[in-house]
Amino acid sequence: MADYKILFTGSVCSGKTTAIRSLSDIETIDTDASVSDSAIRRKQKTTIAMDYGVLEMSDSARLHLYGTPGQERFRFMWQLMMSDLVHDAKALVLLVDNTRNDPFKDIKFYLDEFRDYLVQRQLIIAVTHSDQQAHPDHAYYMNELKNMGIFTTVLFIDARYPDSVLEVIKAVLAEREPSVDWDELGKRLMEHRPPVIEDQSCEASESEQQEQIEQEKKPAEIKLFNAVSLMDAAMNTRGITGAMHLGADRKVLETNISSMQNQAMLKSMVNLVSALEQKVAFLGHIDNLVLCGPEHETLSVFVEERQALGLCSEKELSLSVVKQQAMDLLQWSGE
Repeated sequence: MADYKILFTGSVCSGKTTAIRSLSDIETIDTDASVSDSAIRRKQKTTIAMDYGVLEMSDSARLHLYGTPGQERFRFMWQLMMSDLVHDAKALVLLVDNTRNDPFKDIKFYLDEFRDYLVQRQLIIAVTHSDQQAHPDHAYYMNELKNMGIFTTVLFIDARYPDSVLEVIKAVLAEREPSVDWDELGKRLMEHRPPVIEDQSCEASESEQQEQIEQEKKPAEIKLFNAVSLMDAAMNTRGITGAMHLGADRKVLETNISSMQNQAMLKSMVNLVSALEQKVAFLGHIDNLVLCGPEHETLSVFVEERQALGLCSEKELSLSVVKQQAMDLLQWSGE
């Protein structure tokens, strides 16, 4: 049995508890306590220890779901969880409440708090409550996060619905765990459990939301992210040792790969993708090509119509992680 872990975090009322309850096959474990005065009108209780649930994805794959407390005064639990319970988690899912006055302030805060933890893990930003507040929309998030130098997957979900939250899990584990029939799993979840009823006390006026934001953020210094190029973003990505950015004409726009041999190999691989598509058309569109071995770093290329990205990565880094990282980088640079 393969066991995976994913950690959910985010502000109070962002939907952490709801999302885990939507997916869990067991009765979720949570420990609640009274919230601080500034949040009392928004939510009568908040999670102090953690949320925990389990999703049986297949006969051979199980997912453990962990949720952090949202309020900053319980941040000691964040550190405890990161160093112990979820030190081996595959991803951090940051839930962002779209009804907050400034969702991007929350993003900056939580990514700064979890910066070291994210060095070795995939990040997914999942926006909730867009049914109550439609703006910012997906395009706005992508553009704003790009300007902040944050390159990752962004999904809009409804934490009350299992099939919606399952999209987050697929983004993390679909390529890592081929045994899972995601369509069947989604049907099972929707058939055997109704949508989770969310705590209606999370609803609040704009002034109440702002009051809580200010209360939570005061003790911490929020570090801004500088705008970065595709190359900068690639080199700030776990396990990437070199990168090459090519344009639509397949000429090199920028590279920091010192090895001329690796440069030549990556350019040849990009050209090989085009040749293969012509020679073996029945394969359809080929968007990536990877060369890997036990002794040397992995070389991979990821090809789009308008650009291509060549990467050198540590041989220990799994191919599925490399591919996800490259797809995220290209998605953002293409905006």
